[in-house]
Amino acid sequence: MRSELDYPLRNKYYKHLWFVLVVPVYLLCFWICEQLVVDRYWVSYLPLDDLIPFREEFVAAYVSWYPCLFAMGFYLLWRNAGDFRRYMLYILVGFLSALAFCLIFPNGQDLRPAHFPRENVFTWVLGMLYAADTNTNVLPSMHVIGSFAFVFAAFDARCLKKCRWIRPVTVVAAVLICVSTVFVKQHSVLDTLVGIPWAFATYAVVYLPGRKKRRASAMTENR
Repeated sequence: MRSELDYPLRNKYYKHLWFVLVVPVYLLCFWICEQLVVDRYWVSYLPLDDLIPFREEFVAAYVSWYPCLFAMGFYLLWRNAGDFRRYMLYILVGFLSALAFCLIFPNGQDLRPAHFPRENVFTWVLGMLYAADTNTNVLPSMHVIGSFAFVFAAFDARCLKKCRWIRPVTVVAAVLICVSTVFVKQHSVLDTLVGIPWAFATYAVVYLPGRKKRRASAMTENR
């Protein structure tokens, strides 16, 4: 039996729509951080960064982060209010805590090539990306935190339980996106390594309490 949480846009259950405001709130906070952290920052770097070549082709995986995030968000918005709220709350907590850390501990990376070794469609896209997104506020990597957002949603969302293919697809997409961050020189390996536990800590804050409540409720109903 379906509840009012299922297909929320088909009934009067619209309270979850307020969570859409997470997007403009994050963008505003990100813009503020970009203006405040400009030149005086701690350089994020590991010697392993020097062994990773610059490969502009990975920008295709890097930019896929945006449609992946929005696609999962729109699907959950339509299908299940509770799943959508948890997804957006994860993004809010994960992204804003990362930005707060960057304000407290200004950081950046100096790995970007001064000149592209080749000219092609990938370097053209990467050039626009470099212009729009500075080399500051990189630790932890929000690309990593965001990649785990749609992975956690795929494993947690009730409305996706029957879509078994979605889990391996999101995992593969997340791995490619995380790897791409270091090949296009948007992040140091350190940023990625810090982003992973940051993502799981955010999961523990947002998802675990809800899972415990749902299990307790299911046990009560089965008695």
